Amino acid sequence: MQQRLKTALVFALIVILGIFSGEWGFIALFSAVLVLGLFEYFQMVAPRDQWKDRWRRYSGILWGLVPFGISLYLIHGGQLSGKKLALSILLYLTTLLGWFFVPELFSRRTQRFSQVALGLTGLIYVALPMGCLPLLAYWEGTYQPWQVFSVLLLVWANDTGAYVSGIRWGKRFMLPEISPKKTWEGWAGGFLLTLVTGGLLSSGLASWTLKDGLVTGVLVAVWGPFGDLVESMLKREFAVKDSGKLLPGHGGVLDRFDAFLFALPPVVLYWYALR
Repeated sequence: MQQRLKTALVFALIVILGIFSGEWGFIALFSAVLVLGLFEYFQMVAPRDQWKDRWRRYSGILWGLVPFGISLYLIHGGQLSGKKLALSILLYLTTLLGWFFVPELFSRRTQRFSQVALGLTGLIYVALPMGCLPLLAYWEGTYQPWQVFSVLLLVWANDTGAYVSGIRWGKRFMLPEISPKKTWEGWAGGFLLTLVTGGLLSSGLASWTLKDGLVTGVLVAVWGPFGDLVESMLKREFAVKDSGKLLPGHGGVLDRFDAFLFALPPVVLYWYALR
């Protein structure tokens, strides 16, 4: 427990320093999170030390950096006409499909199609949500560290509320075959604390209305636990306890950002299209 607490404090300090040290700190921090998250994912689904698995692992990481890089390019004033944007997306998809599918045609392993699916799923699961992050960070055209940290704070509030409520009142299990410790009472406690935290953030941030705080809190409280459960499903599928060993007592980077990844797209959608 002591080791877990120390790791949590160091982890939180690194994340806070990365976010509030400026644009380059933000880019460095979340580029590292993206690379490590993708590495952990591919390490779980393609763990064998063969050239095919190493190739899939490292090429998958490179492909996963593309959405994050494109978002940063567009946010910083990069110009793409509708035609060029469409051509760029088509080029990315065409090359991506060829990169993952064609080599499997010449491999001798069984379940070739499932290997392709696992590779592409990693990009959907980790890379595309992270590609949404610059849109949130550069809300209103300039870097907004509080915008990023507030969503992370809501995720942490949700985790804390669910943990405390689950320990104290948890009786009814949600999906014991996937995550044996998660209860509906824990989920309710996490939902409530996230909503309260969203309300407090709206009173402290000039750019947030009460509606922003409550809606963002609800989105995190609903989608965040799904991210946690999906990662539990992934780990159970491949018989691993944690996604990695980077954070003693906490597992890997994916273990810490699973809820954040799932909450990002709906939160960004609200701030850009529904607000």
